[in-house]
Amino acid sequence: MKMNKLNISENIFRHRKRIGYTQQDLADFLNISKSAVSKWERGNALPEVNYLGELGILFDISIDELVGFSPWLTKQQIRIIYTDLAAKFSAENYDAVLKEVKDYAKRYYSCYPFLTSLAGLLVNHLSLTEDKEETIACIGELIERILSNSDSLHLKEQMIFFKALLLIKENSHKEVIELLKESTLPKLPVRTVLAQSYLMNGEAEKAKSALHIEIYESVIFMMGDLTMLMYFGMEDDIESVISKGTAIDHAFNLKKLHPNTALNFYLTAAMKTSDVKEKSMFYLKEFLISVKNLSADYYLHGDDFFSEIDDWIEDFELGKEVPVNKTIAKEQLIAAVEHNESFKDYKDDITFKNILHSLKLYLEAD
Repeated sequence: MKMNKLNISENIFRHRKRIGYTQQDLADFLNISKSAVSKWERGNALPEVNYLGELGILFDISIDELVGFSPWLTKQQIRIIYTDLAAKFSAENYDAVLKEVKDYAKRYYSCYPFLTSLAGLLVNHLSLTEDKEETIACIGELIERILSNSDSLHLKEQMIFFKALLLIKENSHKEVIELLKESTLPKLPVRTVLAQSYLMNGEAEKAKSALHIEIYESVIFMMGDLTMLMYFGMEDDIESVISKGTAIDHAFNLKKLHPNTALNFYLTAAMKTSDVKEKSMFYLKEFLISVKNLSADYYLHGDDFFSEIDDWIEDFELGKEVPVNKTIAKEQLIAAVEHNESFKDYKDDITFKNILHSLKLYLEAD
């Protein structure tokens, strides 16, 4: 079932006209709203899988004919389905959406990039259900399917990462160590060699892009590692860790370039310096700036320095959109400040209250 919105919308419109139905007639037949039919025909939404069968019966065509079935999906189609399912996880019954995910996985059992996106979708939304066993089992099946059958080393690396995340959630830390221990081996400068080859081949722009990508990833990962060192108190000199992180932020403008990474760093810095009010509140304000940069329409992007990474980002399976549930993210950001034990002594402090008020005002208006 090749879920191309344009093809589906055109087919629904064409076959509805062929049988002489209005949008309201079709809505009544399916027991849905007219606006839902309108969204399908405009390409703004996809019909749920169960409606495809009813549409096929009404139009006297197969589901494959309705959607133009192919066992493989394009990147754009994967992005559309991912976004559609992510929105449903926010607004609809979790078990019903999980069933839809399973239906998609069964239908496209050999489209490994799509199965990878479904595994990531479930990992990102696992916190929405109290009974996690069924979801974890589904993720596990997807992981094993891809590891056993895909020829893509990149997809397999993602699956090993997801597998490690699941093991952490199950407190199976020894298994995580066994799974990932070889990742501590020295990293080979693959992109540097690639850049050299591009230069020797007269392709300077591609060489620049390869180096930009390498630096971009290194900066993001380095900030994440500094945040972890700080959060778990693995360094005695916290001030030194904070100093290094703020220097990276200032050098690469991370609060704008990658605000999610910056906000995690500054929130942790505020927590770890909570015994000194001026420092803690300063870092909380930096956190607030990062949150404001992580706006409703935020997407991954380059900047004046990283001018050659936008095409690389656009080529991601999920594109440049950040794969997060915005409703949940907003709640978590507010709770991370309002209910944080590190700031309990500042509940009545005017500076803290102003920061919290600004955070709520911004997120609730966004």
